[in-house]
Formats: sequence, C-alpha cells, structure tokens
Amino acid sequence: MPLAPAALESAIAALTGDSSPASQAAAAQAWADAAQAMFAGVTPASTTVAAAAATLKTAIEAAFGATSGLDSALESAFAAFATTIAGGMLPLYTGVPPAGPVGFVAMLSTNRDSLDDFAADLADALDTWAQTGSAALVAPPNTVTPWA
Repeated sequence: MPLAPAALESAIAALTGDSSPASQAAAAQAWADAAQAMFAGVTPASTTVAAAAATLKTAIEAAFGATSGLDSALESAFAAFATTIAGGMLPLYTGVPPAGPVGFVAMLSTNRDSLDDFAADLADALDTWAQTGSAALVAPPNTVTPWA
C-alpha cells in the first residue's frame, strides 16, 4: 500500500467542531496520527513509521507551544519524522529522507477559506515532498526506488 495523502487530509480536516482537540498535546497527537496514517504504507516499507509518529508528536507539541518560528519548527519536525522512517527501511533498503523543506513557510503565510482547504494543501505538499525521498536496495543491483 503506497502513501495515502487522503488519509492525512481527512484527519486534519476533521480537527474542527466537535472533533477539535482540547489541548496542544491532543492537537499534536492528531497531527502525528494523521502523518502516521499517510505514511503507514510507504514503499519501500519501513518498520519505524509508528516510532516516527511518536517523535513527530513531541516535536509538533513543542512547535505549537512556541511563540514564534512555527514554520521552521514544523520543517524540523517533519525532517526528523522522515529520517526515522528512512532508517526503518533497513535491512533491505538504505532509506534517504526527502530533500528540502515541506513548504510550511508558504502554507502558513497563505490565507485559506477553510481548514478543509488547508488540509488539502498540506496533504499535497507532504505527498510531493515525500516522493523526493528514496531508498537503495542494499544488494546488487542497488536499485534506487523513490518513496511512494
């Protein structure tokens, strides 16, 4: 099963109304759960998606509590998330996390009409970013496979 940006989009979009998290910790957990749902089926497969989500939750909670720099904190959080996922592609593949930023500066500086619109933009950005990750087969012919 490949990346599932629709799972992330629906989970983020659901964070309003009756489903709105009651705290920053709950919001961070919801974001981490959404990212885990999106990356659960990443190919090549990774055994560390759940661990990556736990790391992401902690980093996002800290980012949400900061008074400034949310965009760079989220970039760092997702970079660590992807690095953890890449490490779980061993022993068959040597994973390389996505290069460059997700694009939170642009995402957070653009007004949208709804959380649904933000969720769709976030899912698209994470999907595009994730596909810049790759993994090389550890044995010959050392085929490089982009994350999907």
